[in-house]
Amino acid sequence: MTTVFVALLCLAAGFGAGWWYVAPRRQVVEALARRSRVLYELAEGDLENVASELESLAEAEPADSTAFLALAALDRRRGRVERAKAIHRTVLASADLPADQRVAALVGLGRDLLAQGSERAAVGALMRAASLARASVATLESLAQALEQAGAWEFAAATWERHEKQVEGRRRRESRIRRGHALAGQAAIALAEGDDRKAKRLADRATELAPDSGHVWTTSARVESAGADARAALGAWQRAWELAPAGAHVIVPEAWRWATEQGRVADLVERMLTTLRTVQSPSLIVALADRVARQHSDQAAAALERAAEHSAEAKLSLVRLRLSRGQRDLAREAAMGELPGHNLLCDRCGVAMPRFRFRCDSCGGWDIATDHGLDRAAAERARDVDRDIAGRPLRS
Repeated sequence: MTTVFVALLCLAAGFGAGWWYVAPRRQVVEALARRSRVLYELAEGDLENVASELESLAEAEPADSTAFLALAALDRRRGRVERAKAIHRTVLASADLPADQRVAALVGLGRDLLAQGSERAAVGALMRAASLARASVATLESLAQALEQAGAWEFAAATWERHEKQVEGRRRRESRIRRGHALAGQAAIALAEGDDRKAKRLADRATELAPDSGHVWTTSARVESAGADARAALGAWQRAWELAPAGAHVIVPEAWRWATEQGRVADLVERMLTTLRTVQSPSLIVALADRVARQHSDQAAAALERAAEHSAEAKLSLVRLRLSRGQRDLAREAAMGELPGHNLLCDRCGVAMPRFRFRCDSCGGWDIATDHGLDRAAAERARDVDRDIAGRPLRS
């Protein structure tokens, strides 16, 4: 009897020891499996399921601030910025928060504030994060973007320069380009303040750093237009509209006003014709064709015909050009058929842009506006022209 009791006691002790050893590890295995599932769903883009899993993780492990930080970042992506801010501030209130997670929480809070348009508060949070982690590339990048959005171009340029020294390859090239944009912003401010020499120096350096940026070349054109070198100004305007075709409706009229004031319209028209021979962007073709049509209507019509298949705006401009020249049959032919749609989108994040800007308000990218046709109002105007032509009697 004693032997059986001892055996049962040893069995119970062994079972207890085994449970004590296995139970915590089972929880760890389950937590790892849950995290793996979260990573998979995140890669698949199932944000709602990821948010649900993260909420479960945060409830099960309230001491794990990583789950809360991930949930806050996801909330910001889903547009729930207020909850993201509340989570970040709750995490920051912890007295024993590790230094790296405090930096992550400050960066997240800064990005939340940026998403709401509170640039100054965002800069404050991100500067605090940068002071705690001077070697953090992500922190410097977020701080530089916040400074750009706040219009603090000088500090933004310095921050991008620091960022450039800490990265390599493609990211270094991107940092140089962003620094070029910041210097262009400084040049614009110097030009507005009447310091043309400083503006010229900054604009030249900006074009060296970002030679393929429409924003930078537009700033350079404005700076050159304020100087005495008309040839340089003409070249800068041409580079500007070729590199930012979606903004041609802004850039081309500005260049035309300058050329009219300086008596350089003929030179500007020659550059417009040069661009029209090779350009493919409907917005740029329409903007240039409207300016050269009076003197070079055949070339304008040829360019508009090339773009009319893809742009209702180009089709409408072609119809008007044909009607102004009395070519009613050709106008009728141009007006026939379905009108293509239109969207002005950000090439990087895909967000629709209500109007052209050099910098996307959503992702902060530069020179990413892509024109896909014409808005609905212009499409309706084109249809009105079509109906008007169809309703008129033909001349013999």
